[in-house]
Amino acid sequence: MENPVTTPGLIAHLASKQRVVMLGGLAIVSHGLARPTFDADIWLDPLLTLEDWCTAVLDLKRLCPHLKILALAVWTEIPDAKLADIVERDGAIRISGATQPIDVFRCPNEIPIAEFESAWMRSLPLQDGTRLPDEIDLLMTKQLTGRDKDIMDIAFLENKAEKRYIVELQSSSAEKAIQMLQRFLTPKVAEQALSHPDAEVQNLSLRYLRELANDNDPFAAEILKSIGQ
Repeated sequence: MENPVTTPGLIAHLASKQRVVMLGGLAIVSHGLARPTFDADIWLDPLLTLEDWCTAVLDLKRLCPHLKILALAVWTEIPDAKLADIVERDGAIRISGATQPIDVFRCPNEIPIAEFESAWMRSLPLQDGTRLPDEIDLLMTKQLTGRDKDIMDIAFLENKAEKRYIVELQSSSAEKAIQMLQRFLTPKVAEQALSHPDAEVQNLSLRYLRELANDNDPFAAEILKSIGQ
C-alpha cells in the first residue's frame, strides 16, 4: 500500500478489499460544499459478519502497527480481543495514528445496517475505490445530532437533492416518481410533482402539501391556493 500512514492511503487500502462508503465532512466536500474537515468518516460494509468486519479493521493495524483503535467518546484504546464487543455496543470505532483520525462506522446515525446495500447501489464510485452516498443517504446520517455544522450540511444537501428531484420528476415514470417522493419530499418537490401526468403521484403530493398547510406551513398553503385547493 502506498504511504500507509496517510489517511487517504489507509482508506484506499481498505476499499481495495471491502466495500467502503464515504461519510462525514469529506463526503460533504465531495458533494460540493467547501468547508473544513478534520477527520474522515467511512461506512465499512456492515453486511460482513461482525467477526469479518473486525478482521478488516485489525488488518490495518497489523499492516501499520503504530495505529491505535479507540472507543468513540472516551478515546481509550481498545484491546483487539474486545473490538467486537465495542463495535456491537457503539456501532463505530476510531483509528488514530494516520494523518487524520478515521471514524469507521458499522451502523451510522439514522441508517439501519440493512439499508447498506441500497445505499451502496445509489452511491457514486470514487477514484480511491470508495463510494460517495447520494445526498439523501448522507443527510440521513446527519439528522438529530444538534451540531451546527450538521444543520448547515443538511440544508446544503436538502437543497441539492431538491434541485435534482425537480429535474428528474419531469421525465420519471409513475413508479419511479412515487419511489422518489416516498424517500424525499419538500414543498418545492411536491409542487413539481403536481404537474406529473399520473394521478397517484399528484395525490401523494397533494396529501403532503395539505398536511403541511394544516401545520401552518405558509409555502405549502400558498401552493395549494395557487391551484385552487
